[in-house]
Amino acid sequence: MSRTDKQKGVALLVVLILLVMMSALAAKISQQFCRSLQKTHYQVSQQQLRWAMQAQEKAVKDLLQTQASGESKALAPDGDWHQPLETRGDNYTVVGQVEDAQNCFNVNNLLAEDKAPAGKDAPAAAVEKPRKEQIVEQILTDSGVSPSGAEEIYLQLVDYLDGDSVTVKEGAESDAWAGVVPARQPANQMMRNIAEIKLLPAFPAAAYPKVSKLLCALPDYASKVDVNTLKPEQAGVMAAFFPGKLTEEDVKRLIDSRPEAGWESMEAFTQVLELNFPQLKDDLPKVAEEFAINSRYFRVDYTGNTDDLTLLAVSQLQVNNEAGEIVTWQRRYRMIE
Repeated sequence: MSRTDKQKGVALLVVLILLVMMSALAAKISQQFCRSLQKTHYQVSQQQLRWAMQAQEKAVKDLLQTQASGESKALAPDGDWHQPLETRGDNYTVVGQVEDAQNCFNVNNLLAEDKAPAGKDAPAAAVEKPRKEQIVEQILTDSGVSPSGAEEIYLQLVDYLDGDSVTVKEGAESDAWAGVVPARQPANQMMRNIAEIKLLPAFPAAAYPKVSKLLCALPDYASKVDVNTLKPEQAGVMAAFFPGKLTEEDVKRLIDSRPEAGWESMEAFTQVLELNFPQLKDDLPKVAEEFAINSRYFRVDYTGNTDDLTLLAVSQLQVNNEAGEIVTWQRRYRMIE
């Protein structure tokens, strides 16, 4: 082979190598462009769904302003406020479902001082646990937690919520929570989401599915349980207010007999309780202020769909009767491709 032929062969080999490199580079650029285009498409779709959800939320607020405003106005369990809303666009659909967020026991109520602690002047042996502690522990035990575990969780919950650095047992919180894996410390403030209860060292994850239906975290320490929207699966909430005297089955029967439009007043509700459960007569005055026939807090669950993705969102709404408006105090999004 002549020298010229060798040079031509080398030149051809170099050209082929360059072609392979350019092809690989072009493929990579094309792949990156497709990813960027897909990412941009997802972002546009997400923003489109968010705008649709926020527009739907305005309609929800207008509806609640009419049906949920007023301290003495009963909230019908299946009123117009509870009907699903659907918004359709050129290439998307958004469905919103409004739920009462006050048909549960608000753990932030533990921050409020009891007006008359039970057995304050009684001998130590006769002192009963505060009613709120009894309620929380009853809900926990009904959810499968042992009595000793429920008591430990309650104490940790109080330490998590209160603003000091001292435990209920008057020890240092830093010492009480030391050695927890993963490391954590009490927030020393209101819970913003009941899922935070899983951060308590003594809380068993297996109990969360039921506990999360009975306990909640609202930005309030004096919220009440709405008896008009209480569901059968939440019967344990009301039963916990009357430990040993009212069972979940009793509450379920009470819910089944509830008027279609709900109890029109608290007097009507307490009369039904006294009539059907005379054993509660002495307890009712102690817990009357813990119940209501309406709500100031609502949750809206949104599901938005396009051809490419599903966007889930939850908005927490608060009815401010004094200001005459409804505000969104929390909103969370989650995307599913």
